[in-house]
Amino acid sequence: MRCLVWVVVLLVLGCAPVTKRIAVDDVAAELEAKKQRELAVQGMYEDRLRLWRVAHRIKTRASALCGDQVSHESGFFPATSFIFGEDFREAAQTALNLTDVIKIVDVQPDSPARKAGLKAGDIPLSFNDWKLPVGKESLKLAAGKYAEIMKSGKSFGVRIMRDGKEEALTINPEKSCDFVVAVSNEDIINAFADGKRVIITRGMLRFAKDDTELALVVSHELAHNAMRHMDARRTNFALGSIFDILAAVYGVNTQGMFGNAAAQIYSQDFEAEADYVGLYMMAHAALDIDNAPNFWRRMAAAHPSSIRTNFTASHPATSHRFVALDKTVQEIRKKQKDGAPLMPEMKDRK
Repeated sequence: MRCLVWVVVLLVLGCAPVTKRIAVDDVAAELEAKKQRELAVQGMYEDRLRLWRVAHRIKTRASALCGDQVSHESGFFPATSFIFGEDFREAAQTALNLTDVIKIVDVQPDSPARKAGLKAGDIPLSFNDWKLPVGKESLKLAAGKYAEIMKSGKSFGVRIMRDGKEEALTINPEKSCDFVVAVSNEDIINAFADGKRVIITRGMLRFAKDDTELALVVSHELAHNAMRHMDARRTNFALGSIFDILAAVYGVNTQGMFGNAAAQIYSQDFEAEADYVGLYMMAHAALDIDNAPNFWRRMAAAHPSSIRTNFTASHPATSHRFVALDKTVQEIRKKQKDGAPLMPEMKDRK
């Protein structure tokens, strides 16, 4: 027991720092923490605006590629001091001049909201006769009402406060792919679609060096939803799970092996299809498709293992993706030159 005590003492004392520790004033540290929260809020705010601007352009201009999965959009971005959570509320108030009252912080160029006269800095008071709430849940409640109005696609009235005066505007929404595009605070380089939403991590936002690359990622995930790939995977999983159930009847626990395997069927094909349809979405949005494939060269440089073809992987190799996208660019440019419909080519079902 005595030996054990000495071992613990040696472990505690043996690796201690040898230089003095700088004395830090608690007040100074708290002021620095406040500054850092403001910088964090500014960064999160800029990321959200950047993603919204890119996604809104694709969703509205490429709505023809979303089939019956469409709603409508007006093209304005609202915010309150609660947009980043309670911990960052004070920072949002200081750095972004936000309060618990909803404020329009950005309006998309050439959007219905811009055409109606809505401006950044306007305070919306009501949608039609529905008064906008104030406080922590105001954005959530307003978003629900806004979505309800957008489903109808009808023009709606917005009363705003601008420079101390009330004004009445009428907005005529435009068609848009009916998918939410949102930011995740994760640092990993990732993006995914779940059939209703598209989630882009902040790690991916940092990796996508310009809006062309970000548009390629967003359009790819939108295409997954538009082509109903998540529905197909769920169907395949259900079919595969039948064998898991049959195995369980005979006392064999497959741990969902057949269902999971079936869900991965056509995984690479779905990814390739999302690349293909996504580039058409970018073309509809009049974005730079010529340089978009270079995203996969940069991804390969950052992650060399993705270059090699692996038929057991869920995604095609970056080399395949670049070549396929490059050929798709040529296909789209030819259609534009010939005045042909800018729609993806479908398989001959015969």
